Amino acid sequence: MTGPETLSGGPTNPNEAAGIGPARPFAASSWEATLACGVLKILIAAAAFALPLIQARPLAESVGWMLLAGGIAEFGLGWGAHRTLLGKVTLGSGALTICAGILFLLSGWKGLFPLTTITMIWLLLRGMISLDVGIQTGTDYGRSWFWLVLRGVTDFGLGLTLLIGLPMATLAIVLFNETREAVSVFGNLLSISFAVAGVGLVAMAFSQRRREAATREGAAL
Repeated sequence: MTGPETLSGGPTNPNEAAGIGPARPFAASSWEATLACGVLKILIAAAAFALPLIQARPLAESVGWMLLAGGIAEFGLGWGAHRTLLGKVTLGSGALTICAGILFLLSGWKGLFPLTTITMIWLLLRGMISLDVGIQTGTDYGRSWFWLVLRGVTDFGLGLTLLIGLPMATLAIVLFNETREAVSVFGNLLSISFAVAGVGLVAMAFSQRRREAATREGAAL
C-alpha cells in the first residue's frame, strides 16, 4: 500500500472531502474582484434607497449613473472569466445594465413613467437570464447557483410588480402628479435588486476565497 486508503466511489480530492469542490469558480479571476463588485452594488443599493432625498439632479440622471456604475463593475467582473458560462452571463447582464444607464443619461426624461417602464423591462430581462442559467447550471458552481437563482427570482418578481402596478401608478401620477412616496417606492424596488445582487457577490467572494485556500492546503499535502 503506497498511499492513504479511500472508499470506492468516495472523494479522492481533499477539497471534495471537505465539501468545497469540485464546484467551478463563479466569474472573476480573483475573489477580491468579486468582493469589490458586491460592495459597490450594496453602496448603489443604499443610494437608490435615498433617491427621494436626491434633489440636486434629475431623477433619470441619478438612476442612470447608478445603473452605469453597476453595469461597468459587472461587465468587468464577467470579463475575468468570459470563457465560462456564468462569465458570459455576467458580461451580458453588465452590458444590459450599461445600455439602460446610458439610455437614462442621454434621454432627458423627466418623471417616473418612462423610468418605470424601462426599469421594468431591464428587471424582467435580467431575471429571466439569471433564472435560466441558474437552473441550467444547477450545483455545478457550488452555492453560486443559489445566489444566481435568488437574483433571478428577485429581479423577475420586481419586474412583475412594476408591470402589474404600472397602470395604477400612471393614473396616480396623472391625477396627483409625481409624489415623493412614488419616488420612494421606485427607489426601494431598485435598491432591493442591487442589494440582493451585491450580497450574493459578497457571499460568492468569501466562498471563492475558502475554496482557493483549501486548494492551496490540498496541494501542500
